[in-house]
Amino acid sequence: MATTDQSPTEQQQWPQLPTIELPPFLDFLKLKNFPLKVYPPVYERSKLTNDTLYIYGPGWRNSWGSFDVQCLQIQIYLKFCGIDFEVKNSNEPNSSPSGKLPYLETVTGAVYDTDQIQKWITERGKAKTLTSPSDQEQAKAFIALANTKLHAAWLFSSWLEPLNYSEITSKAYYGHVPGPINHLLAYQKQNEVVQTLLTDRDILVREEASKITITGKINLNIWIYNDAAQTLEALSIKLGDNSYYFDSSEPTWIDAVIFSYIHAIMSMPTLPGSTLGDEEKKQAMTLRNMVRKHENLVRYAKSMYDQWIK
Repeated sequence: MATTDQSPTEQQQWPQLPTIELPPFLDFLKLKNFPLKVYPPVYERSKLTNDTLYIYGPGWRNSWGSFDVQCLQIQIYLKFCGIDFEVKNSNEPNSSPSGKLPYLETVTGAVYDTDQIQKWITERGKAKTLTSPSDQEQAKAFIALANTKLHAAWLFSSWLEPLNYSEITSKAYYGHVPGPINHLLAYQKQNEVVQTLLTDRDILVREEASKITITGKINLNIWIYNDAAQTLEALSIKLGDNSYYFDSSEPTWIDAVIFSYIHAIMSMPTLPGSTLGDEEKKQAMTLRNMVRKHENLVRYAKSMYDQWIK
């Protein structure tokens, strides 16, 4: 057998490739500087000069507060906490990382959705909370009550009452979108609301849901409005004659939540025109009339509006 004194590394070496030197007149092919030319961007987003909250807006009658409950809750709570911020009426939930409004973008480039915003406020030491642990626990219960039963009634009144849907809600959320896409988006959102009510509360029967999605007509759902009536009664009793819930010296998160629902319900525009049936108008105002039965809730919402939004 033949032998060799070369090491394994030497045996595996490939022959070295020749070095080719380009003549001077071909120096431009060496691409010493890359890229060769940098063009300015077609659109360069300006840097924020202040923390900015992106919401559905403007509110009814072009007011500062959003017409959307979730947006208004965060919007007014930031004011309660004394945080300096700007508001941008985005109306484009897809611009948010979570696909929902509101969201907050800070001057540092950080972006926070609804839950993260509250944590961000707390970490800055500016959160407004009730002092008593017992009150804090009760407040959680009332907030949960509002965010389930009162929220369902607000959704139903806004999206499933035919006149409110066609004359107010669909235009508020999708009026900035050209037709017929605006109608398609509103119809899609309406169907999402139906599925939300069916999934979360199981209070609409399948036959009724089918009527909603096909004809847009349905009788008042007594379960939703009965639950809302009981919730409003409990909230009215708890508030009493106080300026804020739990007789707090300053508004806290529960006030942001309750005020936003009452304000969103009470501030919806009056339905226009005499061609609309009186019975349909009365039906569309069912939830608003339920709130009006509680004078202290109406007074509370007006006082908060005058102090923090107007």
